[in-house]
Amino acid sequence: MRVLYRDELLLVVDKPAGVLTVPGRSDSSVPLSAMVREIAPSALAVHRLDRDTSGAVVFALTREAHRALNIVFETRKAEKIYLALCRGDLPGARRIDVPLADARRGGMRLAAPGELRAQEALTEFEPQERFGAVTLVKCLPRTGRTHQIRLHLASMGLPILVDPRYGEGRPVRSRELWADAPEDSIVLARTPLHSASLRIPHPSGVRWLQVESPLPEDLSRCLDLLRAARRAQ
Repeated sequence: MRVLYRDELLLVVDKPAGVLTVPGRSDSSVPLSAMVREIAPSALAVHRLDRDTSGAVVFALTREAHRALNIVFETRKAEKIYLALCRGDLPGARRIDVPLADARRGGMRLAAPGELRAQEALTEFEPQERFGAVTLVKCLPRTGRTHQIRLHLASMGLPILVDPRYGEGRPVRSRELWADAPEDSIVLARTPLHSASLRIPHPSGVRWLQVESPLPEDLSRCLDLLRAARRAQ
């Protein structure tokens, strides 16, 4: 766990993939919140990332800061940027405004027209690097629904490269990304979604805070292979 920013009111850490943000009901693994409290005993999680999602997570260090930051996220003042590796080609920017609804086993689904329990969901997408069969996509969620980015990408025919719930769950091997890779090993075994940037009003009320999280090693390795394949064409 890497600390990206810290002051007297809040702490931003770089969540590794494979770690829960807060304790799960039937999961005994050590969550990110427990790791954070080893260095900041008063820390309280403000928002969550899915287990396989990596990147920036905000913790409040006082009760007052926690209340202020909760309001920031609830009123959609937090500006979030995610990066995702997706199957398929995204040629240009897209805006997906499709409501979501609860599904079985904690998942979500696209809501039917006029469905009473539908939840508003809006995401903007921009291609960052195009490799033909794979695209690195910048995702800007304007609402904060569960699995929103993953579902909206899948609805465009661009499921995230590894996604057991909304796409293909099998791991990705190096030679799937670059046929001439020196060895054929597993390079990606989790959903490649990364919380790359957060911009929020600081709970002090006097400024904005922007924090960025660098790409983790597995996503960087995939991009290296895809770029090598593109150069070889």
